[in-house]
Amino acid sequence: MNVRDSEVISGLLKAEGWKLIASPEEADVILFNTCSVRQHAEDKVWSEIGRYKKGKPSSGAVPIIGLVGCMAQYYKECIFERAPAIDFAVGPSDIHKIPEIIKRVTSHKSQVTSLFERKIWETDGEIRPEEIYHTGFYKDREHAYVVISEGCSNFCSYCVVPYVRGPLRSRDAKDIVREIEEAVAQGITRFTLLGQNVNEYQLSAVGSGLSVDFIDLLKMVNGIKGLKEFSFVTSHPKDTTVNLFRAMADLGKLKKYLHLPIQSGSDRILKMMKRGYTRKFYLDLADKYRKIVRGGALTTDIIVGFPSETEKDFQRTYDLIKEVQFNAAFIFKYSTRPNTEAANFIDDVPKKEKERRHKLVLDLQKAISRRKV
Repeated sequence: MNVRDSEVISGLLKAEGWKLIASPEEADVILFNTCSVRQHAEDKVWSEIGRYKKGKPSSGAVPIIGLVGCMAQYYKECIFERAPAIDFAVGPSDIHKIPEIIKRVTSHKSQVTSLFERKIWETDGEIRPEEIYHTGFYKDREHAYVVISEGCSNFCSYCVVPYVRGPLRSRDAKDIVREIEEAVAQGITRFTLLGQNVNEYQLSAVGSGLSVDFIDLLKMVNGIKGLKEFSFVTSHPKDTTVNLFRAMADLGKLKKYLHLPIQSGSDRILKMMKRGYTRKFYLDLADKYRKIVRGGALTTDIIVGFPSETEKDFQRTYDLIKEVQFNAAFIFKYSTRPNTEAANFIDDVPKKEKERRHKLVLDLQKAISRRKV
């Protein structure tokens, strides 16, 4: 998601006459597009910011520094206390304001925030202006990311995304198709549809009584002339259906690849995580996928060391990986995200134990992945 957001921001600034340069040391404006899902990602940003608030080697001019994305929304005005070098902060829903904010900072030399302030339970349909997705800027000339929905309304107990990106909002299917067609006209032929939970995509057509769901959208994209291949991420198990698998098998341009995060193989931990499914449900889903989408790749996300995770809980995860035989897995050590429900749990799995469990799962998955190559 952040890769596409960075392209959107670049496209907006290029339209205002700015240009991308290879060296941040020579830049007039440096933007940090951030993620708050993991503590490690945040720590890396904080450590990087200070080193760039120096005069450019060629002129001595000090660059404008902006913090963009989830960290901006998460920390709000505290950002300027934590990192005085930052000139402005912009939350995910307000990235379209960045060109104007840079003008304000340049003119007034003041610190500026632009954060969508609202209670998280308000689902007022707020969505980024559609035109920001049509600047025509893509870093890769063969592949493009396309956002189909923004935000998330699942509120998994460990996840900060709903608090920084707001509730789920689906883009109009016609606009998604138009964006892809515009990219195809530039010569781009491969696409990845993006959403925090793509399966929940749902657009009601006002007045017609009709609606477009995720499978409908996949069929629309599959029919775009000039498009050669497309895929999607990320799917949530609780919203994944056999009908989706059938569509994946039938649609010729749709890549036979499914990223389906399990997070844990323990029913007790899954319930604490508020994932909305059981171990058995996931195993049945994986089995149906493999039978319907012949030869389809299956990848996942795993979190080890979740609060109160016992050796027995961990072993359930380890055994599930052996049973499912994922093509690949992204494996993370749990880190507390403030303001989430899990922040109220005691983070009682020692760091060394998290590292041990992480290594065991990583080594297991590496061995499985090597056999599948």
